[in-house]
Formats: sequence, structure tokens, C-alpha cells
Amino acid sequence: MRLLKSFLRLLFLFSVILFSPSLLRAQESNTLGYFIETAQTNSPILNDYNNQVISNRIDSLRLRASYGFIFTGEGDGMYAPIVHGWGYDEVITNGQSFFAGARVTKQIIGNKNLKARLDSYRASIAQVLAQKGIVIKTLDKQITDQYIATYTNQQQYKLSEEIIALLNKEDDVLKELTRQSVFKQTDYLTFKVTLQQNQLTLQQQKADWQSNYLLLNYMAGVVDTSVHELSVPDTRRTFPAPAFEESVYAKVFQADSAKLDNDAKIIEYDYKPKISVFSDGGYQSSFTLKPYKNFGVSVGVAITLPLYDGHQKQMLLQQNQLALETKKNYIAQAEKQYQQQISQLHQQIKLYEQMIDTANEQIEYANTLVEANAKQLPTGDVRMVDFILSINNLLNLKANIIQYNNALFRFKNQLTYLIIQ
Repeated sequence: MRLLKSFLRLLFLFSVILFSPSLLRAQESNTLGYFIETAQTNSPILNDYNNQVISNRIDSLRLRASYGFIFTGEGDGMYAPIVHGWGYDEVITNGQSFFAGARVTKQIIGNKNLKARLDSYRASIAQVLAQKGIVIKTLDKQITDQYIATYTNQQQYKLSEEIIALLNKEDDVLKELTRQSVFKQTDYLTFKVTLQQNQLTLQQQKADWQSNYLLLNYMAGVVDTSVHELSVPDTRRTFPAPAFEESVYAKVFQADSAKLDNDAKIIEYDYKPKISVFSDGGYQSSFTLKPYKNFGVSVGVAITLPLYDGHQKQMLLQQNQLALETKKNYIAQAEKQYQQQISQLHQQIKLYEQMIDTANEQIEYANTLVEANAKQLPTGDVRMVDFILSINNLLNLKANIIQYNNALFRFKNQLTYLIIQ
């Protein structure tokens, strides 16, 4: 018996360990973080940026390889016939020639020159990563906006369910009181119309909730047509917005500026003398004299010295400087907009937080009034119109709080993912 109990305990623990990850994933699939992470994973744009980073790293390796030793195999044969005295001058052509061998070449480049060219790819990678940061921020904001809209629909639907449950609770009581002539038939019909209107509203809100939920799935790349209850949006994920110096926009400017600075260095190096060395070895012969001895090697040096190009170097450097000044103007404007938006959003957030606090205080009184009216309904001490009015007041207050929270979530989302157009 003890052995059986021990076996059952082990089986239970094994089941918990085996299935808890899947249960945890199922619980987490209704959170904002789940939809954001899923959208990032499924985004083809982010995948494109990742591939661009890899491609730039490969280009960097190719550049380094191009300045190493390059080995090639070469072959060249030529025959220039002379017919009846007509043909190429045999003194020049030797009539025929043949070459087969291997060649090795290497361009001589200074360490600083090579570093500047490699840094160009590093700067390109930094630019790609900075742009990727903006895309991530934009995607996260869009997903969060849709999540908030869906969550708001969900809360509106649950509020309607709450009000209908309250009205249904009183329906049977009021029907019997109407039969006993405690209330007029018209009063009961007024109540019934209110109940039916709320039921119709509930159906519409359910349709809106499902529609927005499916759109949320679509935006995140989730293939699922079922609808689940969402948890409260976690707006504290990266709230509040970072300082401008730490923002993605500052990183974009830093990456662009670094690229332009490095481009200026490369322009300077492009106009310095270039040296390359080469060597080949193999067989080369005109087959006119002892062709079996025409195996050999050769070495050589090639030098390129820029002398005059119509001042193109100065023009390129001037264009580079203009581009850098343009970037500085854009970033200065972006910083002003960034700070201005933060200030405005903080004011809006503070205002709506105060409105929510005030509405919550009013709800306490509205709830008390509805409960008091419900207790006095059976005795006929409260008019039907007053009872319905108290319920509508409570409904409006709760609906207002849902809308205030919706606006508050959106403002915090804008502050978390501040987008400069």
C-alpha cells in the first residue's frame, strides 16, 4: 500500500512538471507581453533587419579577404597565322604563344586605412540596429493600442453583463408587484424596455470585443479564431519614456553621424597612393626556341598615384559635411518634439488619473443609491423611473471609468513608445 502511494505521488509530481510549462504558456497567452513578443517573432520586417546585420558582417569578412593574398589559376593561348605574307607582324606576336600557371596578388593597405573601411560596415550595422529599434517601438505601440482597444471592449461587455444581471434579478419581483398593482403596467414596461436595450447593447459589445480580438491576433501573427479574456494592460513595461539621449532617435543620429565621419576618412584614404604586388609562376612559351625550358616565375609591383581629378575629393567632403549638418538639424528638432510630447502626455495622464479618482468616489454613492432603491421596490416606496434612473447613473459612471482608463492606457502607451513623426 505504501509503495502504491509513493508511486502515485511520484506520478503526480511528474505530471505537474510535465504539464506546468504548457499551462503557464496558456495562462500567459492573454497578456500584453505575449502579443508583443509574438508580433516581434512573426514580423518579416524585423527578420529583414536581422538578415541585413548578418549580410553586413559577411561583407566585412569579404573586404578583409579582398586585401589578403588572392590566388588565381590562369591560362592563355594565341595563334596568329601568316597567309601568303599577310598577318600580324611575327616580331610582335611570335606567331603563337601559350601561358598556363598560377598568379598571386596582394594590395598593400595600411592598418588605419583597413580599419576605416571595416568600421564602415560596423557603422552600417549600427544604423540597421537603430532603425530596427524604431520599427520595434512602432510595432509594439501598434500592438499595445489594439490590445487596449480590445481590453476596453471586454470591460464594456462585462459591465453590460453586470447591469443585465442586476436587472434580471429584479425582473421577477417587479413582474409580481405589477400583478399586485403595486406598480403600473406602464412602469413595468418601461423597466422591460430598459432591460431589452441593455441586452441588445450586450450583443453589440460582444461582437466588437470579438472583432477587435481577432484583429489583435491578426496583427500579432497568431493563427487562432478563439476569443479569451485579456488581462489588464501592463503599461509599466518600459514606463516612463527614457531620456532623449537614451532614446532610439538619439541612437539613429549617433549611428548616422558615425557613418558620415567614417565616410570622410575613407574619402581621404581613396586619394592616397595605392600599391599592390603580384607574382606568377607556370609555363609561357612561343614554341619557337627550346619550349621545354619555358617554365618560370615573375614578380611585379603596381603603384597608383592620384594627381588631379577636378577637385572631386573636396566636393565629396563638402557633400559629406552638408549631410552631417542636415542630420544635426533634424535631431535638434526631434529632441524639441520629444520633450514637448513628454510634457503634454504627463499633463494628460495626471488629468485622467484625477478624473478616475473622482468617478470612483461617485460610484460609491451611486451603488448605495441603487441598493437602497432595490430594497424599497417591493414596498412601492420608490418609483420605477427613479430606480431605472439610479441604475443608468451607475452604468454611466462605470462606463465613464472604462473610457477614462482607456484614455489613460493610451496616453501611457504613447509615453512608453514615443514616436516622432
